Amino acid sequence: MYCIQVAVNTVIQDEKDFLNHIIKSTNMKCLTALSALDGECGFLAANLYAKSIFGEDALVNVSIEKQTDGKLSGYIRIRSKTQGIALSLGDKITLKQKGGS
Repeated sequence: MYCIQVAVNTVIQDEKDFLNHIIKSTNMKCLTALSALDGECGFLAANLYAKSIFGEDALVNVSIEKQTDGKLSGYIRIRSKTQGIALSLGDKITLKQKGGS
């Protein structure tokens, strides 16, 4: 099992907007129930899943917190049985997470 960790680095200031941006950018499905994402508490944790065209699974854990200055911080952890999927998904998230534009 390969695990890649990507630090959150974005201009997006809302936790749910950031999660939706990551979901849309990576074409992943959110395994966390929408009811668990309701409310405003300053942090968010969600699990995402995708299967590659080669049949390889990838699991992503998004864990973010809103700081007092309004910026988001946290980590995105990517797990996969193959190193290639984990690395390419990590690169894609690193490139796309900025958002805002």
